[in-house]
Amino acid sequence: MDDLDNFVATHQRPLFAFLFRMCGDTDLAEELMQETFVRALRAAKRYRPTASVTTWLFSIAANLVRDRWRRQARQGEPMPIGERPLASEETPEDEVLRQAGHEAVRTALLALPLEQRSALILRYYHDLSYEEIAAALACPIGTVRSRIHNGLARLRSALKLEVTSR
Repeated sequence: MDDLDNFVATHQRPLFAFLFRMCGDTDLAEELMQETFVRALRAAKRYRPTASVTTWLFSIAANLVRDRWRRQARQGEPMPIGERPLASEETPEDEVLRQAGHEAVRTALLALPLEQRSALILRYYHDLSYEEIAAALACPIGTVRSRIHNGLARLRSALKLEVTSR
């Protein structure tokens, strides 16, 4: 059981961060993370190391989010946007300003289409290469480049509107 504990301990934090950024809800991210590990364990014998284990887990997680999003969209329920406390050693004023910036980015990111959001999160929050993102999302590298380009353009536009409306 030590190998399993080490596997989970190694991948739990980045996987949770990815899922939280994808869905914006702590409880849902934890649920999807557990399901990702269950599916990974079930498919472990079929795993072929064409990509890193982390990329493979992100692929499973991205598919789970996509499936959940589609199921909820069919039922007319949007993906929830949850709250996340941000810890800091800054002054309360600095913390409020920083949180406002984080919240604006998080809200704008959650408003992006799922494909663009997942590509941006994997690239900028998890520092995956375009090749790794393509493997995780099961799409060509050109599609990854397009999703990142278009997602960044939408984020810039959304954040520009946010800044001018304040």
